[in-house]
Amino acid sequence: MKKYYPSIRALHLYFGLLISPLVLIFCISVLVLNHTGYVDSNYAIKNLPVIKTRIDKIPYDSSDLQTAKNIIQKLGIKGEIDYIFQNDSQISFPVLLPGFTTSIKIDKQTNEVLISRKEEGTLRATNFLHKMPGPHNAKLRGNSFFMKNWKLLADGVVYLLLFLSASGVFLWYFLKVERKLGWVSIVVGIILFTGLLFFLLT
Repeated sequence: MKKYYPSIRALHLYFGLLISPLVLIFCISVLVLNHTGYVDSNYAIKNLPVIKTRIDKIPYDSSDLQTAKNIIQKLGIKGEIDYIFQNDSQISFPVLLPGFTTSIKIDKQTNEVLISRKEEGTLRATNFLHKMPGPHNAKLRGNSFFMKNWKLLADGVVYLLLFLSASGVFLWYFLKVERKLGWVSIVVGIILFTGLLFFLLT
């Protein structure tokens, strides 16, 4: 096994550097999620002027999602379509990008379109990336080019983190000078995990 040490050490180093910016995004987003009050009080959401326009015809299709895709294509808007609300008089839905939300509301009688836009900032953008894609609204999730690729990228980061964890243990095993400190770290980690699990279950 020792003959694989140089190769695994190199992969451990370069894979770690490769995903470090993405791991940083996830770390910042956890702080944003845990301290929403601070973010809301110090980084206000900027509401942009509302746009009123009209489309010549609502491009209905076989599904609500396809209808919404056709609408944003007509309007020249890009992003991830979230939940879609539709009744006899109107259709409305938000279109999401990291740090930016566009809300579209269409009067089905007049074809008038009301477009509201919000700039949410870089910190909330990391929040968005952390939660998306997720289990909510699974039938709609991943309907934009950006989100499909972000989903693959997020999965890739998880697989590489698993590799880094396994390769880190492998490398530690062959570093005899680090054996004692390594065992202490493992034991402390187990104690912290067990304690957290205990408090969650009681």
